[in-house]
Amino acid sequence: MRAEEAAAAFSGERLRLARFRAGLTLREVAERVDVSHTAVSQYENDRNRPTSAVLARLAMATGVSAGFFAFGRRPISNGGLDGTHFRSLRSTTRQGRAQAWGWSELVLDIAEILERYVRLPEPYVPLIAIGSEANETELAEAAAELRRAWDLPDGPVGHLVRHLEANGVLVARLEVANRGIDAFSHAQGSRPVVILGSDKGDAARSRFDVAHELGHLVCHPDADPGGEQEQQAHAFAAELLMPRTHFARILPRRFDLGAYARLKQEWGVSIAALLYRARTLGVIGDAAYRRAVMIMNKQYGRRSEPYPLGRPELPALLATACQVAQQAGISREQIASEACLPVEDLDAIVGDPDPRPLVTV
Repeated sequence: MRAEEAAAAFSGERLRLARFRAGLTLREVAERVDVSHTAVSQYENDRNRPTSAVLARLAMATGVSAGFFAFGRRPISNGGLDGTHFRSLRSTTRQGRAQAWGWSELVLDIAEILERYVRLPEPYVPLIAIGSEANETELAEAAAELRRAWDLPDGPVGHLVRHLEANGVLVARLEVANRGIDAFSHAQGSRPVVILGSDKGDAARSRFDVAHELGHLVCHPDADPGGEQEQQAHAFAAELLMPRTHFARILPRRFDLGAYARLKQEWGVSIAALLYRARTLGVIGDAAYRRAVMIMNKQYGRRSEPYPLGRPELPALLATACQVAQQAGISREQIASEACLPVEDLDAIVGDPDPRPLVTV
C-alpha cells in the first residue's frame, strides 16, 4: 500500500501500536518525523490525519510499512495495557509494558495473516471466573475443571505450551518480555495470547510461568493489576502442576534432596516449588521449610538448582503454520509483507519449532 492510500485510510490506533512496537515516546516520534508531539498525539487520537509525506516519515521512524497504519486491518484489542495481566507493575516502566503489549498485538496480526492460508486450532479456554475472595478450594476446582475440559492426564501435565497451542492459544517467546516482565497474557483479541521471556533457561520456572498465565486466562476475564489476581494465578498454577490429591501423599515429610529431585524430574517443577507446595499443603511446617530453603541456598545459591530439566518448552504453532504456508507457496517474506512488518519481526515472533540442526544419516 502506497503512503497516499495509507494516509487516506489512516488509523490512529495503528500508529500508537507502531510506536509501542518501536518502544518510542510521543516526543521521540515527533523528533524523528519533524512535527510537534502534539501533532503525533492528535494523529493517534484520530483528531487529525498526517499527510502522505508525514505518514511515510512515521513509517520510517517506527520501522513498519505505510500500510500498517490503515484502518482496514485487524482491530486493536480494546483492553490495551489495562486489560493485560502483567506480573509486576513496580519492576517495569509503563513504556516497557507498552512495548511488550504492542508485540503481543503483532502476534495477533501475524496469526490473522496466517489464517488466510492455514487453519489454526479453534481457541478453547474455559472461563471459570472467580472473585477476589476466592479460596484455595475454588482455585483447585478451577484447575481440575481445566484438566477435564482439555482432557489433560491425571498426573504430570507434560508439555504445557503444546496443550495451550492445541487449544488455540497463541504463545510466543520474545525478547521484550525479558526486561523485568518474565511473562504476561491477555484475551482481548480474537485469540488468547501468552508471551514468555526468551531468556528463561530454567524449564521448571518457565513451565510455572505458563501455568500462571493460563490461570489468568481461565479465572480472570478482567485484569486487576495490584490486586489479588497474581496470588490466585500462582495458586492455580501450583494446583495444575502439583495437584493436591497426589502431592499431599507423595511429598516427603522431611527434606530429602534425592526424593525431591525425583519428583522434579517426574512432574517438571522446581525443587523450590515442591518445597513451597509441601509447606502450603501442611506436609512440612514453617521451620522445616526454612531449613530446607537454607540448605538449598547454601549449596546451590538462590537462583540455581541441581538436576536441571533441560530446555524450556518452545512454542511451535505459528512456526508450523508458517511451514505449512510455505509448502503452499506462501513465503515468510510474503507473510511479513502482508503484515506490513520487517521479516525480522516475523522471525522473532514465529521462531522455529526446533532450532537445533537436523542430523541426517
